[in-house]
Amino acid sequence: MKVSVVGQNNTVLLIAQHICRLKEVTELALVDEVHGIPNFTLTELKRIASIVRSDVRLIAGRNPSILADSEIVVCCPFDCNQLQKPSQFGYAGSVGSTNTDQTKGIHQHAPKAKIVVATYPSSDIVQSVHQSINANLGQVIGISGCLINTDLKIGISEAVGVSVEDVVSLIIGNDDECHMLPQYCRAGGIPIDQLLSRNQIVKLGSHVRNQPKKSVSTDFLHTISTLTAEVVNTILLDKKRIMTVATVIGTNDTEVCLNLPAKIGQNGAEKFTSLHLTNEQLEEFTGLVKRAITQRSRL
Repeated sequence: MKVSVVGQNNTVLLIAQHICRLKEVTELALVDEVHGIPNFTLTELKRIASIVRSDVRLIAGRNPSILADSEIVVCCPFDCNQLQKPSQFGYAGSVGSTNTDQTKGIHQHAPKAKIVVATYPSSDIVQSVHQSINANLGQVIGISGCLINTDLKIGISEAVGVSVEDVVSLIIGNDDECHMLPQYCRAGGIPIDQLLSRNQIVKLGSHVRNQPKKSVSTDFLHTISTLTAEVVNTILLDKKRIMTVATVIGTNDTEVCLNLPAKIGQNGAEKFTSLHLTNEQLEEFTGLVKRAITQRSRL
């Protein structure tokens, strides 16, 4: 199966390193429309593929035509040195200009490909890409929800004192705020309200709510690369995994992007199920939708 990575060279290289390790990937195309992919980058990737015994075919260039026939296109909107979230206005304003060339190339040469937006935060960019190419619901996926939910899983595992492998957690949110859903959080199948005090759960929820407001540093790039490869692999293998991702949903006769639990498979992000929310959580969700509609009008 063919996967492509579009973006600036240093970010493309790290993400491509993780993707070329996936056995299901038979062809990997790298596109940097601004600077091109240098030969030493391609040589480095060939070495990595050889070390992990991968026979992936590597191609690179500035022309987006090499995206043709891609099952998945990974979109890297920013250089790793630019992974700092500016003011909300500046960030929202930069979304369109950053992605214009990338989305044009994807829309022209790989219109049916699933698009994974590999940056944090990603909700605004997913919304922008979705609008610019008139994508189907679930065709464009951002990894920011995965990152925040991963932090929550770590917090629960440390608080309960169990392996992170035994923890299940869910959140909802956007680029500015996220909310923990304690009723859907488990450790070894046991609801966390049977394992943790109310104060402990409130503390975990506070950490989740404030996480999107934290500065984004280049340290996130390795996490982003790992999460991106995980999402790509889930799509390629049609695993139908439940993952919290940034994706566009239809609600109230409009389409907005939020971080939500979704079933990830070969069709991208599929609707999972209707969540049973408390009155407080329902108010929070309604607020998220309203803010997303406002933000959508600015993109």
